[in-house]
Amino acid sequence: MELEYLQNYWWMLIAVLGSLLVFLLFVQGGQTMLFQRFTESQRTMIISSLGKKWELTFTTLVVFGGAFFASFPLFYSTSFGGAYWLWMLILFSFVLQAVSYEFRRKPGNIFGTRTYDAFLLINGCAGCILLGVAVGMMFFGAEFTVNMGNILDHGSPVISRWAPTHGLEAILCWKNLLLGVTVLMLARTLASLYMLNDIADEDF
Repeated sequence: MELEYLQNYWWMLIAVLGSLLVFLLFVQGGQTMLFQRFTESQRTMIISSLGKKWELTFTTLVVFGGAFFASFPLFYSTSFGGAYWLWMLILFSFVLQAVSYEFRRKPGNIFGTRTYDAFLLINGCAGCILLGVAVGMMFFGAEFTVNMGNILDHGSPVISRWAPTHGLEAILCWKNLLLGVTVLMLARTLASLYMLNDIADEDF
């Protein structure tokens, strides 16, 4: 009974953190709109509005990963260690976001604000789609095997092995991509609602 209680507790914690992460992806959704027909002042208003929230998304992603490590270590070691390239692409897109918000308006910016806006667009699209792909692996499976007997092998006690492409094959699965695009559209919808409520400008 106690074991079942702990299982339910961890699943509830993961569900809450996952839901919070998806909700906070409105920042990425807003970043995908930067190259639509906005004036420079409206684009600045969008950046200012989203810039107050972007750190929450990144922090929640890290906490979400940490909760998986604490609750389901086998899943964590298999997915985060095996689907290496998928998770590295996700993290790289979030690094682009952090750099862009930090240096977009810095004096002496040699790349120009449009370059950093393009980085934000990449994070908005790639971050949402790739997170959807990573979650899709939980529903549709992935190219890995688990052999618990390997734990007794002192030479190589690795119980899970991933496909040689280390997560890139998950990006090519149409079911995972469909979920990723769904997450992106959800993020854009949330961003629209957020900006309508947060930006006090009639023209906008």
